[in-house]
Amino acid sequence: KISRQCPVCTTVIGPLKGNQPMGTMTHTTDYLNALPGYESSRYTIEIHYYFPNGVQGQEHPNPGKRYTGTSRRAYLPDNVEGREVLRLLRRAFDSRLVFTIGTSATTGATDTVVWNDIHHKTSKYGGPNSYGYPDPDYLRRVKEELAAKGIK
Repeated sequence: KISRQCPVCTTVIGPLKGNQPMGTMTHTTDYLNALPGYESSRYTIEIHYYFPNGVQGQEHPNPGKRYTGTSRRAYLPDNVEGREVLRLLRRAFDSRLVFTIGTSATTGATDTVVWNDIHHKTSKYGGPNSYGYPDPDYLRRVKEELAAKGIK
């Protein structure tokens, strides 16, 4: 197997391919509400992820075993940087890097679709402790997480 990382500095060379199951990523724009900390943007991008229940493939932890799907919603400010992050998240999704099959950190459920180390804001409010806004460093951090997976 050929590594996609530099053996000296461990930098990812080109985008990785993950094992995310089949699902969809869509987005809409909320023209009525701005996110806290991004009031000048006026609008909010809502990302919608959907994964139906399915059967794990050879690339998953338990091939042939059923897994539980999920739906998730995430939020970005509708500004230049927010739209850039949306494009990067789309590339990561298309490279099957945003989700994986595993054990839920919140419910303990096994063989379920879970996040795969790319943080998302799943709440509009409450700050970082509630996975929400305001969080002035979030867009910078998520771009670093994406770059670590070869998505730039």
